[in-house]
Amino acid sequence: MSKLNNEEKAILYNDMLTKYRKLEKEISEIKLKNFEISDDDQKKINVIKQQLNKIYTDVQKLYI
Repeated sequence: MSKLNNEEKAILYNDMLTKYRKLEKEISEIKLKNFEISDDDQKKINVIKQQLNKIYTDVQKLYI
């Protein structure tokens, strides 16, 4: 990422945090839908977890 000022970093951070929380909610909804998680649901959860990891990595890069 290019050099960003603190205000720009804060805006990006808030956006990423919102996306992160939305994805966490999706995982919760999948898990609540059924007592046992199907293979398809587990695949969806795994994809969402990859997205969560990407966001986490991007947040760390903001403050390097």
